Amino acid sequence: MRKMWIRILIDFFIIVFFLSLIIGARAVMPPRMQIFLTPKDIGLSYENINLKTEDGKTLKAWLIHSEKSKGIIICLHGYPANKSDILTVVDFLYPDFSLLLFDFRAQGESEGKVCYFGLKEFLDVKSAVDFIKRDSRIKDLPIGIWGYSFGGAVGIIFTAKYDEIKTLVTDSAFANFPDMVKSYYKNLGPLKYIFSSFSIFLGKYVFKSDFKLNSPENFIGNVKCPVLIIHSRNDEFVPFSHAERLYKNANQIKELYVVEGPHTGLDRAYTDEYREKVKNFFLTYLIAKPK
Repeated sequence: MRKMWIRILIDFFIIVFFLSLIIGARAVMPPRMQIFLTPKDIGLSYENINLKTEDGKTLKAWLIHSEKSKGIIICLHGYPANKSDILTVVDFLYPDFSLLLFDFRAQGESEGKVCYFGLKEFLDVKSAVDFIKRDSRIKDLPIGIWGYSFGGAVGIIFTAKYDEIKTLVTDSAFANFPDMVKSYYKNLGPLKYIFSSFSIFLGKYVFKSDFKLNSPENFIGNVKCPVLIIHSRNDEFVPFSHAERLYKNANQIKELYVVEGPHTGLDRAYTDEYREKVKNFFLTYLIAKPK
């Protein structure tokens, strides 16, 4: 009888191990989402540009330049997605600001096979900043970041590491990545703890990435610029408590703006209140110097 239970336990952990490997591999190598909209489709002139990361990845990007702009905003999409997903969410910032949108590595039209959930994607943002600093039309403009979900988390990590960003806006960003892994397995009940632990283990030893090191709540205290944290109390994927933790750990000028709606419902971005809040935050802190 004892041997039978030992065999059952061994079989159980073997099944969990391989399921975690399969699901984890799908998570770090997400399916490519097709570009379904371009700036031209909504009446905006733009340039297709290539960004080159320090570790050799070529990223596909759009520069939407406004001659009237006094600042430029790098707009970061979620996961798994691409730059077209957020185009109609951030277009209201034009022409007050120039916009730079790109596909993160392993997503959209950019190179790469593995998503590192912030461990390497901050280099993608750096490639965008490096491009801005080289382009004579925009090199002297102050740089801001607007990031959604995964993009917001990466924006926090980058801004904590580098000083070029003068204003940061995050929408629905997670605070702790291991907690998000548990959320990924939330439909498995108590088994989510086993699967999430295996996934973290596999990430470290199979994909050579310690995902415990990319939690934005550990970085935001080093962000030196003003931060606007946007989150919905109804977010079913990234609980509102993540926003509260980010806000608590932020040290600079900070605001928490509470919205309504599900995590995947970006309709809130079309409200006049949302647009006014985000635009005024950039106008106040990116263009005008805080007192």
